[in-house]
Amino acid sequence: MSRLTVELKQFGFFCGIENQLYLLDTGKYTTLIIEGFKKPQSIYYQYDFYKQTFYPHYHNKITVYGERLIPIYLLKRVQRYFANRHNYLEERGKQF
Repeated sequence: MSRLTVELKQFGFFCGIENQLYLLDTGKYTTLIIEGFKKPQSIYYQYDFYKQTFYPHYHNKITVYGERLIPIYLLKRVQRYFANRHNYLEERGKQF
């Protein structure tokens, strides 16, 4: 198991394909997706990180959090996403 997979599993991601696909359901219709790819001339993977919302009766919505990220920047971006999500949920809880 790669170090990236270990790190992402700590955030709750499911490893679909090692170094290529990671998924995390964050709501009834919402999934965080990390897709890895390798250019033919490169030995390193790069990653796209985005959220896709699958509305039952409307068009799907995609929010991109990072494109063509190397693993270290991907992990930093994922950490920042969860920190922001925690702050948002905490603030939202104070309103009620």
